Amino acid sequence: MTEAIRISIAEDFSAYPIGRDETDSVESNGKKFRVEFLAPALEQAKADGTQVIVSFEGVESFGSSFLEEAFGGLVRKEGWKSSDLKKFMKIDYDWPGYARFERRLWKHVESAKPDN
Repeated sequence: MTEAIRISIAEDFSAYPIGRDETDSVESNGKKFRVEFLAPALEQAKADGTQVIVSFEGVESFGSSFLEEAFGGLVRKEGWKSSDLKKFMKIDYDWPGYARFERRLWKHVESAKPDN
């Protein structure tokens, strides 16, 4: 098995991720994170038989629209199933305060429906 792919949202993307798309934030929106970081990493992890570990450490806060677009968008726009995301993606953090964001993220994934 190949080594896991790590993405640190704060270090690789932004400590202040906000908004759904470029109309909300040009540099740190959920669509940009999904398209440029998360979806390619997940495709690579699937091909390699490994996982993507997404670190929340260092992020100041998450807006619900960012989480929905970045993670729910994997189901809506990228064609992922929630069961496959749970297999190929893990969320990592030490600070217990991030747990609420992880719960919200998975709710968005589980309630998302593919755009046809």
